[in-house]
Amino acid sequence: MRWICLLAGLFLLTLQSAQAGHSPPKIFLRIYIQTSGQGLPETQAREIALPPNGETILIRAFPEITEQELVDVQEDASGAVHLHFNHEGQVNLNAITSQNQGRIMVVMLNGIIIYAPVMDEELPNGELVLPHPLAPQVLQLLQETAQKNVKQHAHT
Repeated sequence: MRWICLLAGLFLLTLQSAQAGHSPPKIFLRIYIQTSGQGLPETQAREIALPPNGETILIRAFPEITEQELVDVQEDASGAVHLHFNHEGQVNLNAITSQNQGRIMVVMLNGIIIYAPVMDEELPNGELVLPHPLAPQVLQLLQETAQKNVKQHAHT
């Protein structure tokens, strides 16, 4: 009986959060930083293979920036995609690009690496430019996520 009550309670919480507009994002944007792993517990670093040649690097296990900090997404005439982040994302982007020169920043969409540059300049304005176009459906999902974030921030 106890398990049934617990399961029923969890089910109701799931429904309640979905109704309150707290549904999970339709797209996951994660930005990670390469690490040497020195001084970190095993659980705080993970190994990934970079395309196209499969070079293996360690990245921090937790992302520095996620889709939750995204506030605007624009595609320019050349097809480059401009990602703009809120204040928290700006601070994090500035910190990771200024403190990790020469390391690789890994940008993932839904677990797939879409961009992995070596950081050679500071990005203080909260804008990250992906130099290549994204599929229209992906671009639209990112734009919808940014709009949702802006609306949620306006309500708080």
